[in-house]
Amino acid sequence: MSGVKPVPTPARLRWREFRVQVVPWLVYAGTLVVSAFIWANHVTPSQLVGQVVTDQAEVRSSRAGHLLGVSATPFQQVRAGEPLVELAIAEPRLAEATLAVVRAEVAVLRSQGDAALGLERARVDFERLRLDWLGERVELASARVRLAYAKADADRLEKLRLEPAGVVSADEAEEAASNRDALDVEIKERESMVAQIEDSMKRFQFADIKKSVGVDQEDPMKAALDLQESRLRLAEVELRPVTLTAPIDGEVSEIFRQAGENVAAGDIILTIRSTKGERIRAYVLPPIGPETKVGTRVEVLSRTTPRKAAYATVASIGGFMTVVPPLLMASSGNGETLGVPIDLTVPGELQLRPGELVDLRWVPGGAGPN
Repeated sequence: MSGVKPVPTPARLRWREFRVQVVPWLVYAGTLVVSAFIWANHVTPSQLVGQVVTDQAEVRSSRAGHLLGVSATPFQQVRAGEPLVELAIAEPRLAEATLAVVRAEVAVLRSQGDAALGLERARVDFERLRLDWLGERVELASARVRLAYAKADADRLEKLRLEPAGVVSADEAEEAASNRDALDVEIKERESMVAQIEDSMKRFQFADIKKSVGVDQEDPMKAALDLQESRLRLAEVELRPVTLTAPIDGEVSEIFRQAGENVAAGDIILTIRSTKGERIRAYVLPPIGPETKVGTRVEVLSRTTPRKAAYATVASIGGFMTVVPPLLMASSGNGETLGVPIDLTVPGELQLRPGELVDLRWVPGGAGPN
């Protein structure tokens, strides 16, 4: 029987045996490899979830007033000290009433000075010069208040004129612009007049007048004028529009008030957020392990595609337990969960944005500098 050839196995039968005996093991092995790859690069389990937080500042109204203009726009990049909001502290009628009181009292003092003209000509001339100076400053302060509102009104009408609906005619917009320009010219002229009178007062020293007239005691007229000058200086400060500036470098995240609105003291007008991540905030759930201490290294994994990893260190640890935001829970849970807040440094190589979520894992034996 040794010379008998074996019966050949058909290829179809061999393929069937391969599919039954080998293919399942290949599929199983391939599934393990793919699962391991996905688990390592996309579904890496995290022990903590952190969020990149940054500094935020609010631009608030220092006093009650009227918003003349808000120059900022959403998502605008601003620098610390950049003017963003112009706020009028007083209404025009209140401003005019305050200045009218000072104007009337200056007029009374002027009449008293005229009555004493024959007695002390030189001294009265000096006081008259001061009266003219105060009068011009009163009118200048009044014009500045009116100019601030005229500018706001002209800008508002110009924007309405450019609307497709044609709410405001070109004549109305031109009239408002002309009023604004006229007030601007008036202010410049009055500023020049105030400067000229002040220069004359410096050359016309009151001490020299007192010596020439022979007056040693304090002059009642001078005291009254000093009082009115102090009151006018206070009114100028209170009635002048206030400019609110950006407290930090960053981006305008939200605007709550618009030009034309009345605001109370402490109202938030807009918020600014820094565009640079300052720290990563996470919460450690109990039991608190020994690795939770300042200086411990933590692996930070971004949630981008592909995932990137870097190392950070624990910068500070809160001394209290607080409710963990659901967004920063590593696993879903029911009800409120308490945890200890910790702050980590931000790895610069990951280029994380403020508000971005990251996965965190303790590095075994990772105490020490990064």
